Amino acid sequence: MTSSVSAFAMRSLLCVCAGGLWTSAAWAQEAERPNEGDLFGGASDDVAGAGERPQEAEMFGGDAESAPPARIPVDTQSRDDRVLGDPNAATQFSPDVAPPDPLTIGGLIYLRSQSSATEGQAARDFTFSTPAIVDAYFDARPNDRVRGFVLGRMLYDPSRVDGASAADFQRQTLDTGSVQGSPSLASIFQPATRGPRTVLDQLWLRFDLGHRVFVTAGKQHVRWGTGRFWTPSDFLHITLRNPLAVFDARVGTTMVKFHLPVEALGWNFYGYVVTESEGATPNVGAIAGAARAEFVLGTSELGLGALVKDGRKPRLQADLSTGIGDFDLYGEVALRYGSEIDRVRFDDTAVVPPAPERLPWQSESAYVLTSLQTAVDRVYPTYRKSGVKAQAVGGLTYAIQYADRDVFTLGAEYFYNSLGYDDPRVYPGLVLPHSRALATPASFFYLGQHYAAVFAALPAPFDWDLHSFTLSTIGNVSDLSFISRFDYTYTLLTHLRLEAFVAVHYGETQGEFRFGTGSGFTVGGIPFALQPALADFGLALRVSI
Repeated sequence: MTSSVSAFAMRSLLCVCAGGLWTSAAWAQEAERPNEGDLFGGASDDVAGAGERPQEAEMFGGDAESAPPARIPVDTQSRDDRVLGDPNAATQFSPDVAPPDPLTIGGLIYLRSQSSATEGQAARDFTFSTPAIVDAYFDARPNDRVRGFVLGRMLYDPSRVDGASAADFQRQTLDTGSVQGSPSLASIFQPATRGPRTVLDQLWLRFDLGHRVFVTAGKQHVRWGTGRFWTPSDFLHITLRNPLAVFDARVGTTMVKFHLPVEALGWNFYGYVVTESEGATPNVGAIAGAARAEFVLGTSELGLGALVKDGRKPRLQADLSTGIGDFDLYGEVALRYGSEIDRVRFDDTAVVPPAPERLPWQSESAYVLTSLQTAVDRVYPTYRKSGVKAQAVGGLTYAIQYADRDVFTLGAEYFYNSLGYDDPRVYPGLVLPHSRALATPASFFYLGQHYAAVFAALPAPFDWDLHSFTLSTIGNVSDLSFISRFDYTYTLLTHLRLEAFVAVHYGETQGEFRFGTGSGFTVGGIPFALQPALADFGLALRVSI
């Protein structure tokens, strides 16, 4: 009995330790996200239950049938098995059996170095950063109807200083390919941090209700829309995706998703309870709701969606993809109310009052920031438009098969943005700090009213199965500024991938993709000069585990 109790205690201790290890992994959070096949793969084969205890005649020889029957029933199950149960058996209330490997652990290591140059800048003065990303995930599948997933992310940039906010650091780790991709210049007063910092990318549970409704609850990624470069209807992500980012570093959004498929028609219906937004969710009234329907109509796919929230105007969207001959066509439309979006205008006649005297307890940086905010409010006053505003994307791709397994893809995309601007002089007012934070202002790649993009992709050409090439150009047609970028990837040692890119900025110096202000630019008498962007360079190593 003593040995049985000891074995029971040892197994209990191991269970507690395993639970502790799982809990400690909750910090862990597209690194390259696991693909849909990995995340939502099919069910594993059932594992057979433990076999019966062999007869002594089978073990030591002799005729089993001639052996006399035992007068006292023999308990063929050990005491530990009776107490702890058979790990391969189904639970008391369910026929589902755990797969042989119910827990998968993996991740990604992504090391990058980036540099940007401005017009007239010496090479030794080019900006330099080395943002690194480490992803780790735990994928638990106790049976084919239940799944849990956690993905944590660590961010680290040894080229930065210590002691700044995590938000500024995350801004630096986003692969903008350019310093012009930063959402705010407030980091001048609060420089980016070295880290390390951790964020949670995904944390969700997935199960079904009667094999009919599929539920995913927790922090997850849900994307609406069909655009390749611009995604204005991606309502369920808090931030918009950078079109030039090779790696999408955005984190998921916390929600409960209900999925009702109609397999006979290929239709899908979704309902969402969204509990996370740009700000806090302090009460039930702050929870948002969303719905989406997807229809297969011949060779076309149509999607319709809506996002609603108490105290806010609804957001509506529709997207369509279809094939005509060798061309794949797609498009999406997003509708928002202009009355909920802060806009700025440039007032070249504004009179900025003299800066007040510095208070004894104010630091120099706080005093300069306050003075700048006062000047920005005068030179770039805010206002809002009324009515419904549309954002529309249309594009096509054409694939050319030039060998048995080789395809060359060409594509083009156009974006109309009624929430954008036609005057680049207002751009500094969107990134310089106001005394009050702007409500959902236009961000980079969404500043103009008209955009166009083209790309050519050549993955694994001929015998170069380990090489891939992509050339893309994005243009802000409203201000005539452009970026052309060449990306190259090479697979080393099966799981290790080398990535490199070079980008060139050209066009109007005050345009979005050059963002120059000139050497004499001031805001209320405060010098604030930015030289036009010229080029970006990047090199990275990525390994998926």
